Amino acid sequence: MIALTLFAAATLSVPEEPLAGQLRAAIWDDLQRNAIIGNGNRVAASWYEAGGSESPAPRLHIQALDCAKARAGQRCSFILWREGGPRRVRGEVAPDRISCRAQFVRGQDLGNWSVRHWPPRRVGHSRTDMRCRVVTVT
Repeated sequence: MIALTLFAAATLSVPEEPLAGQLRAAIWDDLQRNAIIGNGNRVAASWYEAGGSESPAPRLHIQALDCAKARAGQRCSFILWREGGPRRVRGEVAPDRISCRAQFVRGQDLGNWSVRHWPPRRVGHSRTDMRCRVVTVT
């Protein structure tokens, strides 16, 4: 019974606006930052960089945004999809579809949402909480 209650409390659901829009904005911000400084999400950085390497740039999409409330904010999963199929970036194939999860937190002033970041391991930049993997379509 306790396990069933915990499962029900952790069920993901589609967030309503304006929260969904704020979370999508936080995803784009984190992807851009990660692509520039490389703060721990190599799969997402490659996916994002492939979206701007050609002209006209392919369209980028966030799909299936599902979230659950967490103590620190929102825990969400989502799919990132880029039109045009896989592309080569820096000598590697960047996938066109990746599955991600991230913890979102509100700013200290309870303003904008952002993807949670962790302190650097030794030196350098903070590390993003966003984790992504390639989606294999069969």
